[in-house]
Amino acid sequence: MKDENIVSDNGNDNNIPMENPKWNFWQALYLILIVYVIVLVLGWLKAPNNLGGLEGYMNYLKIGFGEGLLFLTGLIIFFKLLRRPLTDLGLVNLNIKNILMGFAGGIILFLSVGLLGNLLVEYLGIPDPQSFALVISGADSTWQLVLLFLLGGIIVPLKEELVFRGLIFPPLRHGYGSRGGIVLTALFFAILHFDLIRFLPLLLGGVVLTWLYEKTKSLWPSIIAHGVWNSLMILLMWYQKG
Repeated sequence: MKDENIVSDNGNDNNIPMENPKWNFWQALYLILIVYVIVLVLGWLKAPNNLGGLEGYMNYLKIGFGEGLLFLTGLIIFFKLLRRPLTDLGLVNLNIKNILMGFAGGIILFLSVGLLGNLLVEYLGIPDPQSFALVISGADSTWQLVLLFLLGGIIVPLKEELVFRGLIFPPLRHGYGSRGGIVLTALFFAILHFDLIRFLPLLLGGVVLTWLYEKTKSLWPSIIAHGVWNSLMILLMWYQKG
């Protein structure tokens, strides 16, 4: 039997949520589908028009923050029904070591995914710009950049890590082992971004982020790494637009 406890840096025992999840993959999938149905009804699946203008920018932020709130609300309700704490999503052991692991992982992701993306461009050509890139290209003030950092560097990483690594990975790991769980979670992460051209870079990113959770037994390094990765991409796109 696997040991379900680890000792944190302060000497207290902490449960390892991924070892014995109290939910299964299908329950997690149903929750995601319910949220996406609500998003569809609200008309948020389609990117707003005129992303380079202020109106498009504000609509993009509304959708981004609104979707994050929907997923957080769904997770809270789901875990209330399970009578389990949200720490079961891996929100444990926020310490210096894990914070540093997160920052290092984010830098590695930025460099490796960027390199893979550049290689793919050589063979597949330059893909259409993502919605986020169009929003950045139209932003022309500091307050707009700050809100984009809040959305792309904090809200989106927190939402996606809670869903993909915190919710999806544990039952897949339980059923297919750590390696199988990492690969399947990364595939799920890449597929649900609905971006065929960027599938391989997203798959690589998903593998690294899921491995971080597996390695540290804490979701915080994955959240931080994802946030650093996105933030560096925002800085790069802002710099490139001059």
